[in-house]
Amino acid sequence: MLGVDGFDPWTGFDGRYEASNPRLMVVGDIRLDAPLTDRESILRKINGAPDLIFTNFEQAVLGRRHWEEGFRAAVRKFWERTVFYNYNATHLGGPAATLLTPRIRSDPLHARLLRDMLLRYTPSHVIVWGEVNWDAMAVADASWEGRPPIRCGEIDEPCRSATLDGRCSLFTRVRHPSAGFAYDRWSGLLSRFLELAA
Repeated sequence: MLGVDGFDPWTGFDGRYEASNPRLMVVGDIRLDAPLTDRESILRKINGAPDLIFTNFEQAVLGRRHWEEGFRAAVRKFWERTVFYNYNATHLGGPAATLLTPRIRSDPLHARLLRDMLLRYTPSHVIVWGEVNWDAMAVADASWEGRPPIRCGEIDEPCRSATLDGRCSLFTRVRHPSAGFAYDRWSGLLSRFLELAA
């Protein structure tokens, strides 16, 4: 897809993404489930495969704990209307993965793919996983526009936007769900972020 071998993002089910409000894109870091594509990874999650990283994020974005009745159904509905892909699309994770070097993170292909994903899916809101991913992220042919930070407990988290073809997408970040991900902190942030108007 988009001219890159093996690039297969998750784009929701049956037009539910296109009908959603807000239109949400989640941008991960690297494919830890390699050789599965991003699409195949989300299909596994929807079909009940356990994954602590995704469960941490799903609890925060849904504002529900995984032991609550109806959580799995809410997760399924969430992914049916959400776009997901990993920003460092050509780098594979897994036990033999090398660390992402600054050269790999700044590969212009990643900025081009993000631009193309924004143009194709026109999300109103984008959630980025990981501070290092956030710092390295770029959009080809666009500049970041600063937005007021989002208050999250005692700490402000960044917010910015990118405008392509006259359409604005808001971005924020969360700590990567694999590393010290606190439900109370990130659930509040994501709730406030998703209420912002693009």
